[in-house]
Amino acid sequence: MVATSEDFGQFLVGHWLDSLGHSIIVAPGERLERAERVENAEVPEVTNGNHEGAFTAVLTPIVDHPNAKDRVLNIKNIGRRWQCGKVSLEFVDERRQRLVWVTSDGRRSIWSKPGTVVERDEEDHPVSFPWLLNGAPEEPWLPGDLPRDVLWDGARVAALLDIRQMIGPRSEPQERLTHILMDHDLHPNPRGDYMIPSLESPLWQTLKVPEATRKSIIQRISRIPHEVLSQRVSWSGDSEIWVGRHKISCRSRDVQALDSRWVIAPKDQSKPLEIARLLALYSVFDNPLSHRRNGVHLGLDPVIRRHCDFELFASPLNAAVPNGHFSSKWPHVEWRFGSIGSYPTVIDHLPVNSVVCINPPFTEAYLADVMARLAELKLRFRLRMAVPILEAPWRKKLHSSLPVPQLLKTYYDATAETPADVLHPTLLWEDPRCPPRPSTQNEKGLGDGTVITSAPPLVPMGRMDGSLASMVEGQMGRECRLIL
Repeated sequence: MVATSEDFGQFLVGHWLDSLGHSIIVAPGERLERAERVENAEVPEVTNGNHEGAFTAVLTPIVDHPNAKDRVLNIKNIGRRWQCGKVSLEFVDERRQRLVWVTSDGRRSIWSKPGTVVERDEEDHPVSFPWLLNGAPEEPWLPGDLPRDVLWDGARVAALLDIRQMIGPRSEPQERLTHILMDHDLHPNPRGDYMIPSLESPLWQTLKVPEATRKSIIQRISRIPHEVLSQRVSWSGDSEIWVGRHKISCRSRDVQALDSRWVIAPKDQSKPLEIARLLALYSVFDNPLSHRRNGVHLGLDPVIRRHCDFELFASPLNAAVPNGHFSSKWPHVEWRFGSIGSYPTVIDHLPVNSVVCINPPFTEAYLADVMARLAELKLRFRLRMAVPILEAPWRKKLHSSLPVPQLLKTYYDATAETPADVLHPTLLWEDPRCPPRPSTQNEKGLGDGTVITSAPPLVPMGRMDGSLASMVEGQMGRECRLIL
């Protein structure tokens, strides 16, 4: 490639990593104020020469230290020679995506572009997958102005959405990825982080994808630390969040729910960004082939939950207990919205004899863990609990541990504020020691004189008619999957 060609500008724009430990974002034009450029980067103003195109580069140190700060440099073509600040372009390698810059005393800085995600089929042909991309040109921004934990979460979300794209239109591995991410915090995780299993985790072997795709997934995860400063989390309008090149549609009701649950100062400047971050985090659970949100957002009827003291599995998007005492997936983020902890550690902090709502994710690890603790939970608390009927080692506990349950026919979608049909047999069990509550849309006349017929009723398992009992028994041997 000839460095003075018209194509060089397109090649230059984007995200780079250099040999000195910087993350670099290059964008067309000088979009930052002159005073900011001169103060932060000490870039000399060029007043003569032939300027064929101008670019701005934001350099942010990857390594954390007290003196680490952003620098902003101009990149210009001056007399057929490209300069970045005070250094000159020496070599361009388009195939290997590299640039070499040299100072006047001979020191070199090598820039390289992180790999571009391209999904390929088993015959190594490119595969198109309709993930939502924003298509916006990169522009210079100052990563150092954002909290480092938000930058890390942006890199995690962007990587997982890229992995969704790698998997492509394969329903089973898409769903399996959701289960891996959901169950991750219950598995030993010596080298991973709070959200993504480590590169060595055997969980990645459970994805039924071609080996080449699996290797690409591992490589994409390994790049997360190098892309922490390039995957920006930001709002685009009032209903769309951008994370790097990805766009995430959000619902106004979710934004309103998070805004109302904000426990810090109402006018705290970090609130819009933290709302965007949390909605982006929850988006990684959504299977793009299902055309509906992940089941983690569904809950028991609010009438049931409002007559509990705590919700053991909830989120700021769907919690309904009046006192706001709920545990959630990521309390280190969600404490800003009222979360008191996460399962299972939060159990030790709940008062004995509390009325606790338990509605775990319908995944293998979570259901097995909850059922293993069921005897302890029943001794310590008064439970209102939902559990699916599926073939699992703990299924034999259902009859003895949850006597006279009811058959749950609908969940409640807090985002849409409507009931949602349960896609597989699910039991609702309420401890007889729980205080009375009003009937719900699932029920007919539970003693308060109300008769509601807009939704199928909860049916006590001990009093089923023959057809319903046959339906449930016929499905008890089938494995039930997470609602996606």
